[in-house]
Amino acid sequence: MRTNALLLAVALAAVGAAQAQVVSANIVGYVNRTVPNGKYVLISNPLNNGGNTVDEVVKISGDMVLYHFINGGYVPSTFLGGSTIEGGDIVVAPGGGFFAQSTDGTDQKVTFVGEVAIGAVVAIAGHGISLHSSALPQAGTLDTLEYPVGDETVYQFVNGAYAGSLSLGGSWIDPSPTVAVADAFFIVNDGDAKNWTRSFKIN
Repeated sequence: MRTNALLLAVALAAVGAAQAQVVSANIVGYVNRTVPNGKYVLISNPLNNGGNTVDEVVKISGDMVLYHFINGGYVPSTFLGGSTIEGGDIVVAPGGGFFAQSTDGTDQKVTFVGEVAIGAVVAIAGHGISLHSSALPQAGTLDTLEYPVGDETVYQFVNGAYAGSLSLGGSWIDPSPTVAVADAFFIVNDGDAKNWTRSFKIN
């Protein structure tokens, strides 16, 4: 699995007779993820781009199917030759996730391009199952990513099988899960609904 991230912070503009400066705090860049041939990979869109629809966000050159977990079932987005033939209007905003499968016999590189979702809040449903990711393009344990651990099990999809990490009373019984940039995972939340917020500053 190869992930590349390039973050660029720009820019200054001189305005008016007093030469006042206006600073844009946007961070833009790209993230690449490889979907191996014949395997399902659980990934996410880590960057904001327009309305975050599949057509706007997912850039590939071949054939692929994405499976979105919606209302307890899976809804597909299908690509042929890099273009969608169904499901192109499904929203895949940062903080969500989906399965991806290459269907043309080759490994597929998925490229996400957009802005870092500074200030994004991931709403996690209570007493149920949902599919999520970090809204920011960062890797690490869920503890270092400031995940609000409670009573739940986090399931990652690793080498074709689910691996679960249990937490009780706000503490991990199993080790805190480690995620890469653009990884997604299922959360079986036994507690109330909660928000995953991040403290992030641009220097």
